[in-house]
Amino acid sequence: MDTLHEIHKQSLESLKSMAIERLDEATKGIKKWAERIRPEDGAAGRFRWAVQSTRDANVAGTKYVLGALQGIGVYDEVITDEDKKAGMEWIRSMHLGNEQYRDPVICDQKPPDWPENQSWPSSSMQMIINQYAQGVLRSYSGAKFPSPPPPEGWPQPDDPPEKTVGWIKSRRLDEDPWGAGSHSARMAIWMLQWHSEGRIPVEPLLEIIEYFYQKQDPETGLWGSTKRPLFERINGAFKLFIFLQYALDLPLPYAEKIVENTLGEFYRPDYDKTAGGCDEFDNWYVLVLAARKTAGTQAEEIQKLAAYRIERVLDLYQKPDGGLSYYLDRCLPGWGECDMAPSLPQGDAVALATYAAGINICEDLIGLKGKTSWSGKWGHDNARPPAAVKEKIQDLVRANHLVRQ
Repeated sequence: MDTLHEIHKQSLESLKSMAIERLDEATKGIKKWAERIRPEDGAAGRFRWAVQSTRDANVAGTKYVLGALQGIGVYDEVITDEDKKAGMEWIRSMHLGNEQYRDPVICDQKPPDWPENQSWPSSSMQMIINQYAQGVLRSYSGAKFPSPPPPEGWPQPDDPPEKTVGWIKSRRLDEDPWGAGSHSARMAIWMLQWHSEGRIPVEPLLEIIEYFYQKQDPETGLWGSTKRPLFERINGAFKLFIFLQYALDLPLPYAEKIVENTLGEFYRPDYDKTAGGCDEFDNWYVLVLAARKTAGTQAEEIQKLAAYRIERVLDLYQKPDGGLSYYLDRCLPGWGECDMAPSLPQGDAVALATYAAGINICEDLIGLKGKTSWSGKWGHDNARPPAAVKEKIQDLVRANHLVRQ
């Protein structure tokens, strides 16, 4: 498929009209699919990963589905008062204290190929379980919860800040921009939170900000060695953008190059055959935030691409069961280190969440809010510090010339 040719042969308005029609049609199937992945015993407030799953309902499937339903604008059409009550009781039964949660569906069943000499779940997996359990509670109650601490083996808030800085700098960002970028950005956001609470000074944060900019490649605007595939480097940029751009709105060197590279990824002839839901969302997140830091000369092209991708994603990835599959021909069978479903052409929870998030960026970009049920909302608001902290850091970054131009 020649995407560039397809978007240029049609007007933006015609592409938007087709996107609206396709969104309305897809939503009907998605609501039916959500009902099909409720647990077979009928327990309210929880969801499985897929129609055919290797595990029962769990925090991962539930968190992804709830987030997607909110983004699609049909949360209240699917989720009942009984779901909210039973769902909160279910998650609270997992609480071990100090915002640590244990989901027995995940923790009591090791993945088939998990090494016998390693404990399950891993510390990183436990961190995600904690965050997703909180996400389910937030969805059902609307309440805010204190962030769980970093996992065992990671720097803690009472550690010397220089230890945290050293830990971040020891991540192999060049060799593994996605994984190392994820861990580095998570830790930087914790540091931002701790500074906002008055637990650490601002200087370690400034050191990390300068370090992230030093690791940026001037030739591409991305992070990671050019030996790594382009999609991995865009994934890495997404992880760091949550901290540098969405949370702090700092200057962005080489923004035009980031836009050029991300558009090139979308235009790759085999893009849909190899990309997955996270790639689609990450690409849009990076593209839109980078485009905001340019002169806007490609604004219409990006808008037409956004309208086109809405229709194309739903045409290609929505499966007969009504859900969206992570890959073109199959679902995503695992979540992190955990098996979730057989690799079949069926909808899965993370696909719905990631494609819905990407579509909402597109909807926001082309002004479709209010014309469909979809919310057009996106981002990581929980990563943002108080406005005064954000402005202080922005001023210090400028005053100390931490960003190369």
